[in-house]
Amino acid sequence: MDKALVIGLGFISTNLAKYLVDRGFEVYITYRSVHGSKALMMKDLLECNVKPRRLEPSNYDEVQKAINEVRPSYVFNTVGLLSGSWRDLWDAHVEVPRNLARAIISIDKSIKFIHISASAASGKLGSFISEEPRHCDYAYVKPKSDYERSKCDGERAIRELGAEGLNYVIVRPTLVYGYYNDHNEFLSLYRFVKRGLIPYIRGAVSAIYVGYLMRALERLAISNEVRNTFLYIAECQLYGLGNIAELMAEYIGVNGIRIPVPPGLVSPFLPGGRSLLRYINTQYSCDGLRRVLGSVEPAIGIGIREVVDWIKRAYGY
Repeated sequence: MDKALVIGLGFISTNLAKYLVDRGFEVYITYRSVHGSKALMMKDLLECNVKPRRLEPSNYDEVQKAINEVRPSYVFNTVGLLSGSWRDLWDAHVEVPRNLARAIISIDKSIKFIHISASAASGKLGSFISEEPRHCDYAYVKPKSDYERSKCDGERAIRELGAEGLNYVIVRPTLVYGYYNDHNEFLSLYRFVKRGLIPYIRGAVSAIYVGYLMRALERLAISNEVRNTFLYIAECQLYGLGNIAELMAEYIGVNGIRIPVPPGLVSPFLPGGRSLLRYINTQYSCDGLRRVLGSVEPAIGIGIREVVDWIKRAYGY
């Protein structure tokens, strides 16, 4: 039985750990603390025999010890922050993946490292964005915010360790939606809709259903042909932000008041917040997803229902 070590406890990692167990993997997941909705996530993981392990991933010695003791075939890094100081973002997006990569090299180069980055790592490159010809080459990419720069710097650190024998794949998902997602923006949107106030938000976002992302991550991990590369993972169509609110209202059974939201007030309802505001109406290439999974159906209806179901379960309303 192949072993997988999933770094970080949260929305994507919980989905990933459960999916891999269902696929026959022995799965370990790391955490720093368990509080709030993460306690429910951990409960679900324990019920399906995922093995938890406390870990501070910014501590290299702890990382090396964990990988040496688990001896996984695959390490999946899901650690990330949407905001914070430059030091916090650097630790999460550069130090953590670099620690993992260095530990893998020192222990067993046959371990495959799958690093989950973000579509914003390249910065804003127009209204349609595909993989750059030279990975995170600053002659081409244009990261501006601390969030974007730290994401790209983390990818560069992994790429450089590829020259030392690291077998890696870097995945850049767009907005991920589905069960276990209770990010503040979805919570804010849900609370407004629940009160009968349905924000009408102009603009659309590039997104990926968490179920599709899980399938893609497994296939990229087990493939012997895919290595030392990076790719975007996105569905082939944009989803209107106003439609997300409408889908929530329809599922909850609310027929409320539609309230136009001016562009300057969009960020509280935008998954990813103000830092990703400039990516509204930006389409990312879906070629990566097509190469891995083939054509997939739009899943926004299913995914938003899952978001609502999780918020109801985790917060009781």
